[in-house]
Amino acid sequence: MLVKPNLFTAIALVAFVTLNHGATALEPSFDCAKAQSGAEEAVCSFDALAALDIELARLFTAASTGPNMDPDAHATLRAMQRGWIKGRDACWTSDMGLPLCTANEYAFRISELRQRYADARAEEGASLGPFPYRCEGLETTLSAVFVNTLEPVVVLRWGENAVVLPQVEAASGAKYASDA
Repeated sequence: MLVKPNLFTAIALVAFVTLNHGATALEPSFDCAKAQSGAEEAVCSFDALAALDIELARLFTAASTGPNMDPDAHATLRAMQRGWIKGRDACWTSDMGLPLCTANEYAFRISELRQRYADARAEEGASLGPFPYRCEGLETTLSAVFVNTLEPVVVLRWGENAVVLPQVEAASGAKYASDA
């Protein structure tokens, strides 16, 4: 069933995620003593980023070891993951800052894995979707992936566009919006 949310609510231009500071209590999927980039160091320093890393690792494992994976698709998945890591590691150059850029890169990759690989949708975890929505005034279907880690976000994709929106306080239910 397709739902018609308000277009303004569904589509925003800028994402803002507040990340907690301090030593992380969560263990990411890699050894923090061997962190090789500023992004990996940030994941080791912020629980919100570590939670995203844990969810991404879960989805990657589900996709790569699932019954729908063949050798060619596995090689493509691994190559795409290496490319994603390079993009994530380039966040040190982002105007939005390393933690926010890193969080957005994780959210986009989680969304991509859930969109492309059925086996990444098979298990329950911190992310849900993709869910299709039809919005009045929008000619294409909007796809939503909800990432319910320490700092919940939704990744919205429509046509060639994508945005990460943080969850904000609402009187009832969940609401996602940006400052823009």
